[in-house]
Amino acid sequence: MASARNIVLAGDYTGCRVFRMSASLAYISGTMKKIDDIYLVPENVKRFEVLTEDIIRSGNSLLLTGVLDPGLLIHLKLHASEAMQKKGIYTLALKFQDDKRSLLEVDDKILAALVKRMQES
Repeated sequence: MASARNIVLAGDYTGCRVFRMSASLAYISGTMKKIDDIYLVPENVKRFEVLTEDIIRSGNSLLLTGVLDPGLLIHLKLHASEAMQKKGIYTLALKFQDDKRSLLEVDDKILAALVKRMQES
């Protein structure tokens, strides 16, 4: 069975790993970029969106604007397909408070931690 890579696919922090610390805390590890860890909490994340094929096809994601070049959209459609989500692999678009943007591939546990933390605020 396939598993999520838990990595930043594109945008700022490309190549950094994504980890879950607890049931309500996930973070982007800054060791690849030699920066501090970025916690996925309301103080750091302005907005997030779970991407689906429909969102990508329609171009309605404001978070994707400026993150990807058009050539990567076909590859992204495979990541955001319903089949991948059934396997527990999700593609997220994040916009941070400092207006940086990232595209992540995460598993269902990291997604649940992010949603839980964002709903608590």
